[in-house]
Amino acid sequence: MIVAVLNSKGGVGKTTTALNLAIGRALEGRRVLAVDGDRQGSLLAAIAQREGRTPAIASAQYTDGQVLRQQVGLAKSVYDDIVIDAGGRDNSCLRAAMLLADLVVIPFVPRAYDVWALEDMQELLAEGRCVKDIDAACFLTMADPRGADNQEAASQIPAGMRALAVMVGRRKAIAESAGQGMSMLEQPGRDGKAAAELGALVAAVFH
Repeated sequence: MIVAVLNSKGGVGKTTTALNLAIGRALEGRRVLAVDGDRQGSLLAAIAQREGRTPAIASAQYTDGQVLRQQVGLAKSVYDDIVIDAGGRDNSCLRAAMLLADLVVIPFVPRAYDVWALEDMQELLAEGRCVKDIDAACFLTMADPRGADNQEAASQIPAGMRALAVMVGRRKAIAESAGQGMSMLEQPGRDGKAAAELGALVAAVFH
């Protein structure tokens, strides 16, 4: 399965999401390729931190949309799952990943600017759907522990995107683990709630 973690707005947790999806599937015994389509190379750097750890996850970086399309097309016969992080802007990699994916996953933060930015993704999806049918699903990340902002943001998801019935909170442990190239799924005793949220995300995306 090819999953593209996309949002034309930065700072919404795309790389952390992609990393956790890749690790989650690798923990299930799947052969996983993590593809970094962002010039910053954050996902590639995170995977590099895993050297010597199991499960091992293959990684690659393609910052040109045509190259990404060609290389992922070749890789899909080798790997069970491919997770693509295309960065936080409308560019050739984002558009290529959108058309390659079996599922586009769109993380967003429960803030007005982030909800409004979903309209940009709605337009990009509409353009892509002129070429192929695209399954796109949103979920709240860095969600608030309390208050009405989460529910209000979730209620404003634009047409053309379905909502995943999961929510990942704003948790220090998730960010710290990602910085070490790890997932809370590998160390559930550190923060059980965070591990449960990420496990639910992996299940919602792949199962």
